[in-house]
Amino acid sequence: LATGTVEINLYRPEGAAAEELRLKLYHRDHPLPLSDVLPILENMGLKVIDEIPHRIEPRDVGRPVWIHDFGMVMRSGAKVAVADAKPLFEDALARVWAGEAENDGFNRLVLIAGLAWREVTVLRAFCKFLLQAAIPFSQAYMEDTLARNPSIARITVALLEALFDPDAQDKA
Repeated sequence: LATGTVEINLYRPEGAAAEELRLKLYHRDHPLPLSDVLPILENMGLKVIDEIPHRIEPRDVGRPVWIHDFGMVMRSGAKVAVADAKPLFEDALARVWAGEAENDGFNRLVLIAGLAWREVTVLRAFCKFLLQAAIPFSQAYMEDTLARNPSIARITVALLEALFDPDAQDKA
């Protein structure tokens, strides 16, 4: 609460179906506009089913705290291992919210391919390089292709990291 940032908690309630996810966003002072939150979640490959807002007033804080509890499923219908996805998703969502990462369809790869936000940034940069080199495919096409082929996304990240790792270059 002291920082004023949005706190994030991805979880699956006990007894919920494997495709169901829930997300709690904690924010002080005022509710978060849905028009700010929903595009980020949709670009992360999620379909928001419901949202339950809660306003609480902790005695020792002196200001209201808003809890937004979202019910979601993957747009692709895929099941998500929450334990594995939680740290990656929460970090990526925080970075997008803070403006440190772009909000586009590449962010689906966090949940679909298990990539960290920085790895997604590498793929995004590679895509932009290919677009400048006049490749005949759009960014949306490349986002969709990698989302449908998460193993290729992971292999591409590994290849790019190996090619551009200064430590690996010194050993060659």
